[in-house]
Amino acid sequence: MQYAETEAKNRGCIMAQVDTLSFQAPLFYQKLGFEIIGTVPATSKSPARYFLLKHY
Repeated sequence: MQYAETEAKNRGCIMAQVDTLSFQAPLFYQKLGFEIIGTVPATSKSPARYFLLKHY
């Protein structure tokens, strides 16, 4: 992630957006400074989805 963020900054990006499922990595991204900006609630057939954003 650090390499990807450094490369993004070098290319002039001002933010990064990721999305993940509830059983994957929402806490991982939050520890890296990403903020949850939206969710799609879980259903009986699908886990919750989180959308996260980080400004540079």
